[in-house]
Amino acid sequence: MLELLIGIYAGICWLLIKKLKLIPWNFTTQVVVYSLPIFGSIALILSLNYLCPITSDVKVGNRSVDITSQVLGRVEKVYVKTNQEVVKGDTLFTIDPTPYEQEIRSLEAQISNMKSTVSSYSSEIEAARRNISSLQSQLDLSNKRIKQYQELVDAGAANRFDLEQAVATSQDLQSRISAAQAQKSSLETKYYSNHGGENASVAELNARLDKAKWNLSQTVVVAPTDGFIPNVQLNEGAMMAPFKSAFVLIQKQQTIIAFYAQNELEAVKSGDEVELALKTAPGKVIKAKLEYVVDATSQGIMNNAGGMIGGAGSTAGIPETARVLPETDGKLIAKFVLDENQPPLTVGSRGTAVIYSDNIKPLHLIRKVMVRISSKVNYLIPKLH
Repeated sequence: MLELLIGIYAGICWLLIKKLKLIPWNFTTQVVVYSLPIFGSIALILSLNYLCPITSDVKVGNRSVDITSQVLGRVEKVYVKTNQEVVKGDTLFTIDPTPYEQEIRSLEAQISNMKSTVSSYSSEIEAARRNISSLQSQLDLSNKRIKQYQELVDAGAANRFDLEQAVATSQDLQSRISAAQAQKSSLETKYYSNHGGENASVAELNARLDKAKWNLSQTVVVAPTDGFIPNVQLNEGAMMAPFKSAFVLIQKQQTIIAFYAQNELEAVKSGDEVELALKTAPGKVIKAKLEYVVDATSQGIMNNAGGMIGGAGSTAGIPETARVLPETDGKLIAKFVLDENQPPLTVGSRGTAVIYSDNIKPLHLIRKVMVRISSKVNYLIPKLH
């Protein structure tokens, strides 16, 4: 565009000075004729770069979601193909549910058995109480006999062996009472222990049953969001393990960012008009709006040790703008949003972007011509093979 303006200026000078001879060609005229395009070009370029900043470092990206399985199993069926669009809730693939269905049936049987067992605890506790009462009565009688035998032995009217036998019987009854009390205590603990108003043993099995049902539900893997799947290599019969990626789902919502020098974005603000010329869409000018400028770079974030993170660091939420080349290091990021009538762009597209500020709008025409020329140049493929 600058070359075109200089050409028009040279044509006007030739017409007025050489052809029509309306202006004399002297020293003063020569200084003016040669100086005006130089200083005018400098002023024009500086104004354009400040009021209509342009960059050739544009990226189109989409967020992605790794599709994984939460359970281990063999893939039973795959419902999607490469480049297929899906909506949230669509079935992507299923895993053989047989092991998890068997686990559910087993747990249901265990719960039924446990409920029966818990119901029997009440009668067992009552039987233990009667047994303890009976043994206590026998122990009381045995202790009386021991006292009687002791008196007879002291009087020489009884055999000491009978006394010793009575003592052994009393000790045996005491041991049986202790065992019966321990059994009763154990039964009461199992019967009266509860969680959430339910017997603890039954509650534990119900929790395992809930987990088994959740595992069964995870054998059907669905799309977590709208998007498309660029590449499907998962086959039926393949083994899937938890957190093993099956494929990637790319969300439809696109992020368009551009890198600018730190002093280029002073005159722009959110909502300003943006035009894009992408290599994947030669000859087309894509309309967008400036959403915001990330007013920070990762090189300026200090870590907990008090030092600067620098190019090799990683800071959540702050785009990494450190590059190997010094001329691209530390640039600010501008984020664009497409106009509603614009179709989705190719993921990973690169190209040129211009932001039009609200100042000196006649300058927009020059930038618009430059963007359209750049979009046409994208048709060219300059390689020799």
